[in-house]
Amino acid sequence: MSDTVLGRAPVKSGFVLTATGLTLLFTLMEPESSAALGFFERLMFWALQITTALLGLMFASFLVSHIAHKRLPVSVSLFISGIVGAVLVAPVFASIDYWFPGLKDEPDGWLDMLEQQGPAFHVVSEFLEIAPGLITIWFLINIPLLLNVTYKLPTDSDDPPPPEQPPSTAKQVDVREKLRNDFYERLPEALSKDIVSISSELHYVNVKMTDGKALILGALNQIAEALDDDGVLIHRSHWVHKKHVVSVHISGSQAWCEMSNGERLPISRSKRKLVKSYFGNEPRRDTTKGKAGLTRVK
Repeated sequence: MSDTVLGRAPVKSGFVLTATGLTLLFTLMEPESSAALGFFERLMFWALQITTALLGLMFASFLVSHIAHKRLPVSVSLFISGIVGAVLVAPVFASIDYWFPGLKDEPDGWLDMLEQQGPAFHVVSEFLEIAPGLITIWFLINIPLLLNVTYKLPTDSDDPPPPEQPPSTAKQVDVREKLRNDFYERLPEALSKDIVSISSELHYVNVKMTDGKALILGALNQIAEALDDDGVLIHRSHWVHKKHVVSVHISGSQAWCEMSNGERLPISRSKRKLVKSYFGNEPRRDTTKGKAGLTRVK
């Protein structure tokens, strides 16, 4: 299944499966916090709680990764995103409590007493109650990232060159070739490894092939560098294999590459010039291959 938490399921479907599974689990377990509710009320209660929590963590991770990910250790980034996620979902959790009157009972702890002081204190109480659990869950979800089982090109600290002597071109080619082979080895053996496109999804990359797709840990920009001879990074979130680009459309505010699998991937403004220089605005088909493909514009 490759080095991944969600296996071959992309983030969108993985989110639905995770939310559904946890909702059913907590509904059937009947935790004390929802024991007073009937089955369908309990199902709705946990569906709202879990969906909100997962969305909050994902959005918090997006914020932290774009603001401070490159300057902070992974564990610190995860901790901060867990805290931010708890801050984001606490008001929603407090509102959910009001929607289910059956949850009301006599206060039996200092958090319950704090909750009784008013709406603002209720939100603070929810934050203090859910923050430890959300942070723990977020660390568990990102165990592969913490263990550094992610695909990346070596940095200067990994393999420092001799002083005053830049690495040779031959050595750079060897490193890239090794990393290219390592990347292909991490893809599921059952698939053809005929890559159509690669898209970034949080800490993962969604590798789409002609006969399936796989989700693996990795940084898209570094994978694109290793596969530089095979395609082009057309957007910070999308890399395309040149032989699977059927057509390129660049007109006004709209720009995309149409792929051999029918998908249209956006071209960012900063990449338009690169794509035009590589394919042209209306690239020519390579009819000698007998399948969708493009001849690079010279």
